[in-house]
Amino acid sequence: MKTGWMIIRMFVVIYILAGGLLGVHGQVVVNQTENQIPIQEIRLLVEGVLTIQTTDLASRSNPLPDRSPVVVETILLADGTEIFATTRTPLVTNLHPRLGTAQIAANGVGVAKYDGTYINHMNSGFAQAIEEVVSTPDFRSYWDIGGSSIPANEVFMDVIYPVEVPKSGYLVVSERDGNSHMNFQALDVNGQPIASAQTIQLRGYPWNTRIVNQGNYPTQPQHLVVFSPQLFGTNEAIYGFRVINVDGADGKIVFFRNSIYVRDDVVLETPPGVKNVVNVLLNDELKEQPATPETVILLALNQEPNGWVRLNEDGSVDVSPDAEAGTYVINYRITERGNLSNSAYGSVTIEVITSLPVKWLGVQAEETDWGANITWSVAQEKNNEKFQVWRSTDGGKSFNVLGEIPGAHYSNGPATYRFFDANLPELANVYYQISQVDLDGQSSTSEVFKLSRPSLVPQGIRIYPNPYLGGNIGISLSSIQEKQLGAIWVKAGNGNLLLQLEGLLGEIKPVFLDAARELDTGFYLIQVMIAERVETIKWVKK
Repeated sequence: MKTGWMIIRMFVVIYILAGGLLGVHGQVVVNQTENQIPIQEIRLLVEGVLTIQTTDLASRSNPLPDRSPVVVETILLADGTEIFATTRTPLVTNLHPRLGTAQIAANGVGVAKYDGTYINHMNSGFAQAIEEVVSTPDFRSYWDIGGSSIPANEVFMDVIYPVEVPKSGYLVVSERDGNSHMNFQALDVNGQPIASAQTIQLRGYPWNTRIVNQGNYPTQPQHLVVFSPQLFGTNEAIYGFRVINVDGADGKIVFFRNSIYVRDDVVLETPPGVKNVVNVLLNDELKEQPATPETVILLALNQEPNGWVRLNEDGSVDVSPDAEAGTYVINYRITERGNLSNSAYGSVTIEVITSLPVKWLGVQAEETDWGANITWSVAQEKNNEKFQVWRSTDGGKSFNVLGEIPGAHYSNGPATYRFFDANLPELANVYYQISQVDLDGQSSTSEVFKLSRPSLVPQGIRIYPNPYLGGNIGISLSSIQEKQLGAIWVKAGNGNLLLQLEGLLGEIKPVFLDAARELDTGFYLIQVMIAERVETIKWVKK
């Protein structure tokens, strides 16, 4: 007996040590005290009425009406950061193979809706209901996993976003009663687990919302936790998350991000005397919408004392004709209008060079129906023989020369030059650069600039009529979009792929419309991809 006990005890010690090593090398634990981001306040909307939950548990209750959505408007973190749920709708894929089969009881796995209804996994609308759960921050609606319906440590589903998930964002996860666990893996652009990423083990939910679902365990409220995608510990781009069942966690995952998102700007080789050399607001966002002077207040925290580089209230940056060569950094703050407590910080770096033979004023490329108009302006030319136009079709990694235009040799006044690219490739991202060549063989280059293709990215694409009752079917693609390479996918309401078309959109459009006429009555998801962006249309055929 003693010998057997010693063997068992040694095995337990070895097992614990091995488990500890696994935790060090591949897993990060989030629980009540570790790696969770403390919350200061949650603002909830119930039928347009605002309810605020604070760290005082007495401020939290199950709001009325008790069968209406309880939507998180914003979450205020303990460090003062305000976050909100992203509006970029993800896709749910890779559902566990038992789902939709008799291996799981009809009500063993499902979606509990805010109004008390329950969509079980056998329902044709289950996949769509799951997508709504991870797309909307209504914490009265969540997934429900009963008992051992899905084996422990097996994949429940993948949640894929149409664009890269910023690591500066936040994952907000809820769980009914806060007593079950789940794991998360980071996914790459192809929906595969990132080998270099840690697995996040979710083992605690510190914020009891006291929000319950009247039709699904009305005595068990949802508990929340907030943590950072940086915990995955990878430098690779993250496009989604794999949810792994551990012991039947009933809840939801929603991606949140800063309500104000600021990207720093860097402008190199700027000559003196250039107005609006950059506008810092152009790549900043307020709740995933472009930040503008009408929506935010911009304040420069340290203007250049001589006035050589000036950040204006509208976000534009001007460089004085008297500016000396050097690198200038201006820090600024962006504050939401009407909510002065919501701010974020950024910087703009301007490198002023005064010794160039050509002083660049601006470069631009715009698409037309026949190609691209490329224009550039210079403030002066000294010893300038010619300009060369270069184009990149691999994201700016390499450039090929398209042609050249003679320079003015010497000029003290501004001049504008034009070049037409008649052989524009059918690609989403095309970049240009202008080089200047001196009479003595020396050269300098402009900044790299992107072709402006405003009609390329899908915006508000419609399929009509919707709902469809018969007759003709149309899809609202512009003439330029029809010339682009893209894809159209048709999915059933349960997420199953029914049709996949790829090629020039103008050529696959009639094939899609013919196929749509032959579909059975029902609910469908139509996805159109252009320029690496996907728009999803919910379409009903009656």
